[in-house]
Amino acid sequence: MRWLLLSFLASPQNGAGMLCRALEFSESPKLDAIIIRRLRHAGRFPEASDFWQPIVAALPRYRTLVVQKPHLTRSIILKAPGPSGEKGVLLMYFEYNWVRLALGIPEAEFKWLDDHYDLILSTSWSPTDYASLSLILARTSGPVFVQPCNYKERSKLAKFHPRIVPLESLPCDWIDPQFYSSETTGERPIDILMVANWGEFKRHWDFFNALRHLPPHWRLVLVGQKEGGRDADFILKLAREIGVLQQLEIHQSIPAEQVSQLQLQARVSLIFSLREGCCVAAVESLFAGCALGIRADAHVGPLHYIHEQTGKRLRPGRIAQDIYDLHQAAPSLKPAAWAMENISCLQTHAKLTQVLRQHSEQRGLPWTQDTVLPHWRPYPRHAKEQDAEALRPAYEECHRRFPQVFSADLLGTSHR
Repeated sequence: MRWLLLSFLASPQNGAGMLCRALEFSESPKLDAIIIRRLRHAGRFPEASDFWQPIVAALPRYRTLVVQKPHLTRSIILKAPGPSGEKGVLLMYFEYNWVRLALGIPEAEFKWLDDHYDLILSTSWSPTDYASLSLILARTSGPVFVQPCNYKERSKLAKFHPRIVPLESLPCDWIDPQFYSSETTGERPIDILMVANWGEFKRHWDFFNALRHLPPHWRLVLVGQKEGGRDADFILKLAREIGVLQQLEIHQSIPAEQVSQLQLQARVSLIFSLREGCCVAAVESLFAGCALGIRADAHVGPLHYIHEQTGKRLRPGRIAQDIYDLHQAAPSLKPAAWAMENISCLQTHAKLTQVLRQHSEQRGLPWTQDTVLPHWRPYPRHAKEQDAEALRPAYEECHRRFPQVFSADLLGTSHR
């Protein structure tokens, strides 16, 4: 509400930026509608990139990053453009990559990209950045496909602009079963696993408070990386201060393959964030056969995937008891089977292909070739090496046209 009120006192451009922030904080459909109406009256929303470019360029979250590191990361081509106007497909994770693309390519040159590629914008947080989304809309003419981090945000995205197509999947739904399917049964010597960076928003203190009421002999493993000035030593000190009785086994900045091995040995996997994006670690845990626990009041995408087959929603005030109950029930749950049948990269790819084909046909454009299969390990990659090689000419063409954004080695470094 604060940002909405401030927008009345600001210039059209500043006001539009404030309205986007107001929309991000809003959790009321009625308030969403009011904000979107005001955006439409704020001036040229969102059809003029010269209106939105200075708004996005001034945002603190991008100002330094885009200047110092202008090349795309975590972005992969899933389909090359074809004859007769058949569109290629570019998948970009993280909002800062949308900004790199939109700010790094002059508007006149961006038209080539718009003519030859459909964009899939995979979000990294919920809510997403609506100012950056507005700039992308201003630079494009066709549908913009958005993969939200939370199913609750799909309706807001659909109302935001008629050209936005919210996808029926989350960015964490690109896990490849091949990394887990043959090893999801057997002994699970780890009682509880928590894969989360050491940032404050991961709420390790909340987890440690619950541990004081759980069996001291349980084996606990924490996997994380430095975040916000906090490291493994900080986490150990925090655990001692809170009075954790269990022995903590801590791993910092280990490879994805080692994380998977720990997940395959864990009985229960826990997430304590109240708000973040889609939390890939939670979905990886399901594929590894871990019973998953997430706070019932969390705004975290995979909370949608917790039910009687996969885990338990941890109730505020009953968290320790719920963790204990989940630990006891874990052997009877079927998280891996459910995940492999419903949210693997295979199902996600099939749903995406159907949507892209449908929208291509609606525009009268040919569709003679499907997108290739991507997966997440630990960032987006082509699932088959031959697909990556077949798309190399498309990467090379984008680099020739836009070297300031598409690096010469993006095909090999998109996962970094």
